[in-house]
Amino acid sequence: GNVTIPASVHINDSNYNVDSIGNNAFQNASITSCTIGANITSIGTSVFQDCSSLTSIIIPDSVTSIGSNAFRECTSLRTVVLGTNLTSIGYLAFYGCTSLGSITIPNSVTSIGNTAFAGCTGLTSITIPAGVTSIGDSAFAGCTGLATVSFLGNPPTIGTGAFSGIAESATLYYLDGKTGFTATIGDNTFILFEI
Repeated sequence: GNVTIPASVHINDSNYNVDSIGNNAFQNASITSCTIGANITSIGTSVFQDCSSLTSIIIPDSVTSIGSNAFRECTSLRTVVLGTNLTSIGYLAFYGCTSLGSITIPNSVTSIGNTAFAGCTGLTSITIPAGVTSIGDSAFAGCTGLATVSFLGNPPTIGTGAFSGIAESATLYYLDGKTGFTATIGDNTFILFEI
């Protein structure tokens, strides 16, 4: 079913803001969707890990960080909307979300953690915003359907194996005037296009 995490709770004649979701809060739960309250600023470690029935999640603009393993192995997760103030996507955050076909990384994100999207075999394209300064080791490793990678800024620091095991003959797009892009990133050779 659906879970709603409120923006605030009323206890003993007082209102309290709900500003975080604790570690492992819904791990292995049989939920299909979750509505997250507008005061939540962080999603903790393994909060939704192994929620294999979870199909969609909307992260509100109040959230600035997604913890490690937060959505790991949510194999039915197809729709993810990330808030506009998110700055970091943690280690293994979306690892193994095999049904995830696309995701828009907001301009506010500065770092994509190690193996953050590894094993997302349904992912076909990804756009890296200009603000991203680092992409962790194996961040998109094993994304066998990933055929298009677009960069909107200068090349970030890219970790070891960040794109290993993606689609053969993947295309890398970068904006006119941006420098430092090459057809080879780690062990991957891309078809390179300046747009």
